[in-house]
Amino acid sequence: MSQRIPPMLMLCLSFGGLVTGCGGGSLEAVSTSECSTGMKWTGGDSGNALMHPGGNCIQCHADRGEGPKFVVAGTVLATAHEADDCAGLEGAQVVITDANQKTYPLTANASGNFFLKAGDAKDFAFPYTARVTHGGTQWAMNTAQGTGACGSCHTVAGANGAPGRISPP
Repeated sequence: MSQRIPPMLMLCLSFGGLVTGCGGGSLEAVSTSECSTGMKWTGGDSGNALMHPGGNCIQCHADRGEGPKFVVAGTVLATAHEADDCAGLEGAQVVITDANQKTYPLTANASGNFFLKAGDAKDFAFPYTARVTHGGTQWAMNTAQGTGACGSCHTVAGANGAPGRISPP
């Protein structure tokens, strides 16, 4: 005899899976002196859309041969020099405009991560520009980019002319 799961329990279980992600892992509360938002990724390398905020998503997925393939991926963080794995600014709006002037609106998730999956951008053309809006503030990149690996330049210290993290001015 099979048992039926009550609809409310099923909804809670489904919603819980969306919050934590399919692969497990989580964001944990930490001191705001450690991470400005008071949250940090503690799930290690478990596959999850919230994983490793501030990291180079595209490079990691390519090196490991795991996870989805991204055209553009990065993290919107609270400050320009936030440590790796600190959660970023949930809800930040990132608009990518490719060389053909096609726009791709993206929303940062609970860890600040945003990404454009290859399957969602079959005709994407480099170089692209990017602008970010959060909390009524908007900022944009100064130059068009030929790589979608935002974390390759937007590091703690900044690389290749980037001022540090993708963060509000």
